Amino acid sequence: MSGAIVDEIRADILRRARRENVPRIKRFFKEAVEVRGLMSPQIEEVAKLAYPMVREDLNLALEVAGRLVASGVLEEASVGIRLLGRMTGRFTPELFDVFDGWVDRLTNWATTDGLCTSLISETVTLDPELAGRLLLWTGSEGRWRRRAAAVSLVPLVRKGLMLDEAFAVAERLMTDGDEMVQKGVGWLLKEAAKGHPHEVRGFLLRWRAEAPALVLRYASEKLPGEMKVLKTR
Repeated sequence: MSGAIVDEIRADILRRARRENVPRIKRFFKEAVEVRGLMSPQIEEVAKLAYPMVREDLNLALEVAGRLVASGVLEEASVGIRLLGRMTGRFTPELFDVFDGWVDRLTNWATTDGLCTSLISETVTLDPELAGRLLLWTGSEGRWRRRAAAVSLVPLVRKGLMLDEAFAVAERLMTDGDEMVQKGVGWLLKEAAKGHPHEVRGFLLRWRAEAPALVLRYASEKLPGEMKVLKTR
């Protein structure tokens, strides 16, 4: 059954494909991405129409979404994530293991961020001890798994939660040489700074000498001018 649903979703995406949008979308990515040219409202419409086919069966939805995420097609992955995003009220902490397996299939920052902020973060909310698993991801050779370690905590720090865990993850990634990871860490700290500006500033001051300028710039973005921590010349 999941195969037929996946085929129907893919056909709907192809019907809405706009070749003229492809170059504009690809400009947002330094890595190679496979895209069909759909914009966000069209992707949401595909997900909305597909949702009744999986609404009553979380396991079926997981199977469909997993195949869509693994496809490597930007719009397919986004539809899969949006389908499950409508079912987070039925999530359990055990789903972290399912999503952990999907991280190995990630090929770009957009799918990574969608998976992390919409799905993985929900399982960590249900069981905060799962933040320890995110900490392990920081040692991965995979750039998207390292980025995922930081981005999965973004929705939680927005709510004022898990600041210590966010700092622990950031600590492991503050000198990471990958730009995509640096942006993920900077984003995490920027969100944390909205509710805890003094704590984040103190953290950044400790890392000013070693951290890449990009991390400091992203992390300081929402801090008042006199509190920003940037590289000194």
